[in-house]
Amino acid sequence: MRQVGTITQAPNIQRKLTTIVAADAANVSGRMAPDEVGTIQALRRSRVIFEHSIRLRGGRIANTAGDGLIAEFPSVVEAVATAISIQRALCAGKDLLLFRIGLHLGDVIVEDDDLLGDGVNLAARLQEAAPEGGIFVSREVVDQANGRLDAEFCALGPAIPENFIEEVAIYAVLADGITTPNDLIAVAPQRTVPTENGDPHAKFSRTKMRAGLATGPLVIIDLMNGAGPGWPTLGVVAIGFSVFMKWRKLPPKTH
Repeated sequence: MRQVGTITQAPNIQRKLTTIVAADAANVSGRMAPDEVGTIQALRRSRVIFEHSIRLRGGRIANTAGDGLIAEFPSVVEAVATAISIQRALCAGKDLLLFRIGLHLGDVIVEDDDLLGDGVNLAARLQEAAPEGGIFVSREVVDQANGRLDAEFCALGPAIPENFIEEVAIYAVLADGITTPNDLIAVAPQRTVPTENGDPHAKFSRTKMRAGLATGPLVIIDLMNGAGPGWPTLGVVAIGFSVFMKWRKLPPKTH
């Protein structure tokens, strides 16, 4: 019978599935230097657009920090529609700041009114990769919103965001008035993760390790039987020969 794992989550930790919207103003520090007061006023006007648009479509602002914010929506479609309407208003308006926006549908931790966890972090990474005036979303958002909006989703390819282990499929929202890049490389080069499948020498190292683990018990059995080499010796020889043949096929190391 399969044993069910124990739940390690603390009882006072609350989680929920929600659509996270991460937004951050672009080049605020660059605008602050020549016109600090004007930049702050532009930021305030831009935040009014965010607050009105998010509230209008049933969302709420969860976190604010500096010139950015985190919002959540119970509906993926409404979240994307809100992001599009915000970007259109900011790009078309006067004396407003341009923002980058990222969206992800994921599991989050609820701490009072704040949202925490990997779901929030991924939305923030998508926002960081987006161009000024653009919107990047995850595959989970596309699965729910595709075909339900006057917008399309362009697959940019997989990438591994900072502090993440696995690849994430990134999509750009295509709609009138929205900035979009041509490809993922134009935004942020992909980080490659070496694997044993792509490195024959790493794979051979794993093979040697497995061979060592397999021959150890055979040697012990042979020693316990006494009276010279026995059948376990044949197993050790066979394993050694297999490792030797794989070693001969290795290509030269490249540096």
